[in-house]
Amino acid sequence: MLKDFSKRLSHRPEKPKIKGWGPVSAVLFTLLIYFGSQIVMGLLFGVYVGLAGLSEAETTRLFEKSTTAQFVFVFGVAILSLWFLYGFMKRRSISFADLALKKPSFDNILLALPVFVVYFITLICILSLVSAALPSINLDQEQQIGFENATGYVALTMVFISLVVLPAFVEEVMVRGFLYGGLVKKFRKLSAALIASLIFGFAHLQLGSGESPLWVAAIDTFILSMFLIWLRERTGNLWAGIFVHGLKNSLAFITIFILNINV
Repeated sequence: MLKDFSKRLSHRPEKPKIKGWGPVSAVLFTLLIYFGSQIVMGLLFGVYVGLAGLSEAETTRLFEKSTTAQFVFVFGVAILSLWFLYGFMKRRSISFADLALKKPSFDNILLALPVFVVYFITLICILSLVSAALPSINLDQEQQIGFENATGYVALTMVFISLVVLPAFVEEVMVRGFLYGGLVKKFRKLSAALIASLIFGFAHLQLGSGESPLWVAAIDTFILSMFLIWLRERTGNLWAGIFVHGLKNSLAFITIFILNINV
């Protein structure tokens, strides 16, 4: 009897597992992943620099001139972001279908093409209006995307993966899938779309780079995000948005690295 009584005293009921996610966890964990993955990769590169005994000049050259090093960093950040997100999803019993990452269909791709055209026309119109209304804002500033020394098929393949494939997939899963998916559980769709798009645009201001805020990239990505969220709602899937995102980045890749045109 005493033995049973002691067992009951020592037994602690298990805490119920939290399932799903909402606006707070969506915003906080998205920011944590965004900064945390870059910090971790920065620390790993720091360890490599220390073990290799590189000088300050060699370290600067590695990060600014080496296409391979820049590719490894971008690839590592993408993998860490997905890994952190998967860990959160597993703990909260969230499936990829909950993030609207489902089997793609040909209809999604067909819808994506005209949406891309409308997005591009909208972007040109809004940038023209902003330029006319706020001439003090510099919309001609070039975006620092790295990979300036990329030449040859291997290097350009790494650039294509870094700037087209990875952002199109990872950012859609993170922003239009996880972030917007959490926000829309409590907010109206338009409010959730605006919040998610503002966060996405803010991330592209390149604050902390030592340059002035990159307003043209922030405006561009905000507008793009609104169209991508509409595509998610319209199709119930992320793949149309992934296609539009990849198409946009592909045009930039071709313009800058294939045609060598500064934009």
